Amino acid sequence: MNKLSNSFVNNILLFTLLLLPSLVAIECFATDQDATNRQLTREDIQQIVESAKQIEEADLDVLKELDADTAQVVAASRGKLFLNGLTELTPEVAEILATHRGWLHLGGLRSISTVVARALSKHQGWLFLNGIQVLKKDVAIAILPYRGQLYLDGVETITEDVAEIIAQRRDGVELYGVRNINYQSVAMLRKNSEIILPSKFNRAGWWPF
Repeated sequence: MNKLSNSFVNNILLFTLLLLPSLVAIECFATDQDATNRQLTREDIQQIVESAKQIEEADLDVLKELDADTAQVVAASRGKLFLNGLTELTPEVAEILATHRGWLHLGGLRSISTVVARALSKHQGWLFLNGIQVLKKDVAIAILPYRGQLYLDGVETITEDVAEIIAQRRDGVELYGVRNINYQSVAMLRKNSEIILPSKFNRAGWWPF
């Protein structure tokens, strides 16, 4: 019995030793790939932007940060620009990205300052800010002048003062993620046909009157 046990243990150890180099190689490869993704040079980005001209779509979600010089390269693209890997934006970079013409996807931003919102309001095209969950009054005011389709599907709470501001927009606002909102706010938003709310707010049964 002991011999069988020893044999079994030896086989397990041998198998582990044979498998170990492969596991190390896989881990190293994954690490190298991750490092490569994080270390795109400006030349790499320029090449991606140039290659995307034919289809008018530049997928740069891999970028986790963006400086002003690189933003100049990125903003020169046209069409759909995906920058969902960015979790923060400086006012300077926001001003540069606002010069982009097309769809600007910034879904990684969980919040933005009033200065950044004011800069992005100059963008010409569709603006996707679906990572924002709370829309503050000062940010709503700052982005109000934006002339284009605004996507805020991550916003879950709309207060009355924010609803009053959004209701003034001339262009579309998508708010499919709204969960916490009172009747007065819904009534204000529904007066603007350009604002899209979850379908449940259109059902008669939801209203108390």
